[in-house]
Amino acid sequence: MALDKAVLKEALAQYRAWNEAEFVDQVRSAGMKTPEEKWQEYQALSAFGLLIKADSSPAAQRQSAREWKSYLDRIQRFEARRRSGG
Repeated sequence: MALDKAVLKEALAQYRAWNEAEFVDQVRSAGMKTPEEKWQEYQALSAFGLLIKADSSPAAQRQSAREWKSYLDRIQRFEARRRSGG
């Protein structure tokens, strides 16, 4: 079955428009998310990545989670000191 060029062209145009609208929305909302919201988004993305990564053992995943938790704790302490002027 051959693709209808007009339908494909329209789909690509709509995709480009949607992509541009998403970009504009990201630019407008830049800097409005708290570090905690950004961290939660990162964790969701990381969890998704772990789901599709088949060769990682549960022990390795737990170790990685501990390392990222430690990293987050250090960042939060740093931010607390920075905000207090220290």
